[in-house]
Amino acid sequence: MRAEIRKPASLDELPDFCSLEEVSKVFQVSCATAYRMVEQGNIPCLRIGRRVIVSKEHLKLWVGRSIDMGSEQHGTT
Repeated sequence: MRAEIRKPASLDELPDFCSLEEVSKVFQVSCATAYRMVEQGNIPCLRIGRRVIVSKEHLKLWVGRSIDMGSEQHGTT
């Protein structure tokens, strides 16, 4: 019997290194959107051959910076 693979529901549930498919599920965007964000340089990642790997710690830092930048632009800091 195969073990059921649970999809991560939050950043904390992601493995230390994850795929864009896992990231897209957490942020509830399509895989195509996640890949497009990587191509645009928006999501920090590591490329190994054709694979795109995302570090959970770098992703958390990116989210924190993005939130900080958004609040500065709206004058809420």
